[in-house]
Amino acid sequence: MQQLIKIWRFGTPFLRPYLPRFVFGVVLGVIFGLSNGLFVLSINVLFKRLSPATGIIAPATMKQEKPGVSLPFGDSASSAIKEKTQKWGEKAQAVANQWLPAVGQPFAWKQAAGGFLLLPLVVGLRSLTNYLSVYLLTWVSTRVIRDMQLAALRKVQELSVAFFQKRPVSDLVARINGDTRVIYTAMTTGFIDTIREPFSLLGILASMLWVDWKLTLISLGLLPVIIWPVAKSGRRLKEMAKSFARQNVQQSGGILEALMAVRVVKAYSMEAAQRKNFLELANQTVALNVKQAQIKSMLNPVIEVISMVGIGFLILFVFYTATCPTNFVTFVAALLLTPLSIKRLADLHLTLQTASVSSERLEELFSEQPTVVEPARPQILTKFSQGICIENVTFSYGHTDVLHKVSLEIPKGKKIGLAGESGSGKSTLINLIMRFYDPTQGRILLDGHDLREYATKDLLAQMGMVSQDVVLFNLPVGKNIGLGHEGATQADIEQAAKHAYAHDFILQMPQGYESPCGERGQLLSGGQKARIAIARAFVRNAPILVLDEPTAALDSKAEAEIQAAIDSLEQGRTVICIAHRLSTLATMDEIVVLNKGQIVERGTFDQLLKAKGHFARMAEQQRLTASS
Repeated sequence: MQQLIKIWRFGTPFLRPYLPRFVFGVVLGVIFGLSNGLFVLSINVLFKRLSPATGIIAPATMKQEKPGVSLPFGDSASSAIKEKTQKWGEKAQAVANQWLPAVGQPFAWKQAAGGFLLLPLVVGLRSLTNYLSVYLLTWVSTRVIRDMQLAALRKVQELSVAFFQKRPVSDLVARINGDTRVIYTAMTTGFIDTIREPFSLLGILASMLWVDWKLTLISLGLLPVIIWPVAKSGRRLKEMAKSFARQNVQQSGGILEALMAVRVVKAYSMEAAQRKNFLELANQTVALNVKQAQIKSMLNPVIEVISMVGIGFLILFVFYTATCPTNFVTFVAALLLTPLSIKRLADLHLTLQTASVSSERLEELFSEQPTVVEPARPQILTKFSQGICIENVTFSYGHTDVLHKVSLEIPKGKKIGLAGESGSGKSTLINLIMRFYDPTQGRILLDGHDLREYATKDLLAQMGMVSQDVVLFNLPVGKNIGLGHEGATQADIEQAAKHAYAHDFILQMPQGYESPCGERGQLLSGGQKARIAIARAFVRNAPILVLDEPTAALDSKAEAEIQAAIDSLEQGRTVICIAHRLSTLATMDEIVVLNKGQIVERGTFDQLLKAKGHFARMAEQQRLTASS
């Protein structure tokens, strides 16, 4: 029950939009559950009317049907219950005498119709309410899980870049798809069985109490014997579910790495090693699956055997007490129905134990807070008008400082180049300017306001980025360009492609702007991908342009072609450019040289070469010299 409450508490916010259908499905499930008791009573009534001794029972003699039977309550309560029960029995018997056949009673058309239709009507009611209940609750649960997956994706997208550095992609995919799917199964089964089966047992129990309360109490004595193995199996299954979740993440991560790095795998003939690693993880998953199947499959025969033991006790009790045979037949019918509900509840318990692990993993995800916090009342930012000011900024990823007391002003319209060895802090400074992280100390101002005062969406709307790691999505070329600006028209997309010198090669593709790029742009060459990325920056038309080594992965010819597009993109914009290939920085208004997280030199390209300092030593390694 605790696990069910936990899952329901987690899923309730997603359930509210569909509450009317859910309530209607619950009501139908209750009716279905209670109809099981109606079926048992119908069997009891029909068998009684087959007996010559009790075929027709006059209402006045109803109270003599079971002489000597007393109820386990106080005298006053017992009398009240007896009186009400007698009245209900008289009314029911009157209807039965009118519509059901009985030994010794004239066989009129009403009795024929009633005897023929009683069980079909009862079973038909059960089937119809069950069908409608399952349909409505499944309709609700599928939408609840869809919304849950969307909320999980939205949550992940809201988290800061730092979060993704400590979580493998396979784990996030498992939580968004796998864990929500497990909860879907639990909620689909749970919505149905949690409502239907308890009321099925309640209906059966009520009918058994109506027929013979002594036999009912004996039957209830078996419940603890059934509950114990169910509870024990549930605890074991929950522990296994935690191991299975960890194992699944490792296995999925291994597959993703192998497929995404397929060129490296083939280049180093790593296929056999990858298969061996996958086989080891897969064998562990197989073992866990087999153990889970063993636990689940053992419950059903245990419950069935215990139920049959209960029937054996009833047989002895019936013979020992000379109980009415009709009541015994009724109880056998009830006990044959009861294990079905108990087994479903037992399976539900095991499913909920597994789902509780998934709900804990999702709750952990939803509880994550971004390290870059959005302001409660963001400063309005409609247009970049002044410049960027970096004031005494220090930043650390958790160990040593990557940047230490860096100060820099970037006026609007100025082109700034960032140079330095790997690990000097260039990319980190870019990440801080784009507010992927916040400084550990100091602040960064844009138009005189701290970046933390702006909404991140408004801030990034002022920036366009072209990186060496070009990311294209498995969408048509035109849509990949249009992603740079929401609402971009086809004319905007084509104009941006022309500025990026991409229009001509796009038209030569089989479907033009509708041609697919493939996953991560694998259907395009490196130069083509770079031009698409530049076109995306063009269509964004942002006043601040961030260039993170956009030509680093290209050959000399492709670099020259792409550089022409970048030069066109830079016009009229504030530019911040990182480059290992120092010749790329020759057109910058100023170059800032970083070393070990600090600014060590500043100046134009020629000034730094002539200064014979840190920049000049790097340039010498690339055989660059100052112009005369």
